[in-house]
Amino acid sequence: YGTGQSGPAFGKCPVTSDTAFGQDDDVEFARNLNLKKLNAFALGHGWYFWNFKTELGWRWNFLELVRQGAFPKNVSNYHDSDSDDVFAACEKEDRGEFLCAAKRGVHPDDLERGVDYACSGEHVDCSEIDTKFPTLEERADWAFNEFWHAHRHSGATCDFGGAAHLLSTTRVASLEQQQRLHRNTETASSSAVTVIFWSFVGVVAGVVVVVVAGVRIMARHKRRLEYSPLMSVNV
Repeated sequence: YGTGQSGPAFGKCPVTSDTAFGQDDDVEFARNLNLKKLNAFALGHGWYFWNFKTELGWRWNFLELVRQGAFPKNVSNYHDSDSDDVFAACEKEDRGEFLCAAKRGVHPDDLERGVDYACSGEHVDCSEIDTKFPTLEERADWAFNEFWHAHRHSGATCDFGGAAHLLSTTRVASLEQQQRLHRNTETASSSAVTVIFWSFVGVVAGVVVVVVAGVRIMARHKRRLEYSPLMSVNV
């Protein structure tokens, strides 16, 4: 179940584990996980081996999971329907339909190291990251996601020393909200700059009109002062 190191020394013996991940249906959750394991084993056999738990607790009991439908009836020779389920189990992962985001509550030093690593690679331009994203977590969200999507086909994982995890895109992720907010902020800033620019142009044009009008009035007044007065004639 992805709980990391396990065993009596760590107090996480699978027999007594009651670890949950917010799932509504344990059997459905276990089936989805097991189909992904079988998919990975079928496509990556020889690279790694999944250790299917067989302890006594039902949550980790292979035979009980088979009886409840969490495994195909024959894990060595799938029926047609089971085969479709197994080989379609990782389609979202293959398409990269996830966000790689920073874990909340991670030590800032771990996030900093992760951001430094992501920004040191190719295809990730972090030149404006400090101005675009005000907090370290937001910077890590963006950098981790950019790096993972750019390099996942070459084997990159969304881990960054334990500082990152994948989020389903069906959830309203904070990364999407941050990027949308950034785009809106950029648009608003651009509009504000445009308004300020044209306001300044209007003020300058007004000043020029006033100055030109004043110069003309002064010139006209000066010419009037140069006129000779009419002499009175006695008849």
